[in-house]
Amino acid sequence: MYNDEYPTCEATYATLRIYPGEIDPESVTECLGIVPSRSQRRGDIISKSSRARPVPIHGWFLKSEETIDSKDTRRHIDWILDQLATKRDAILSLQRAGCKMDISCYWLSKDGHGGPTVSPAQMKRLADMNLELWFDIYGPYDD
Repeated sequence: MYNDEYPTCEATYATLRIYPGEIDPESVTECLGIVPSRSQRRGDIISKSSRARPVPIHGWFLKSEETIDSKDTRRHIDWILDQLATKRDAILSLQRAGCKMDISCYWLSKDGHGGPTVSPAQMKRLADMNLELWFDIYGPYDD
């Protein structure tokens, strides 16, 4: 099923993004029993450039980027879904409590054509947890 060398892809990874509203990100960690790759609290100061600014919303993020070595987005999506395999009730409970969540996939084209694939089995697993999936797709970088 997987093609880890996915010839039309330069780089890819997936991120489970949870925006818990008024719920503290640490409570999401406790509910899921999963340590996030990164989290943020409203008011935290971030500085991605020379300008520091406060974070406007709570966030909880689980990324495949440094864990999965594959250019096949399906492997990254499955890794996220595997982390959640026994957490369906917790995911649905968090959603009922107002948490917004999805899986975002970064995908960089190697040659400007092709695209990622999602399997029917993944679509079913996503639907069972009421998770949307979306892609952030970029063309190849100029030399």
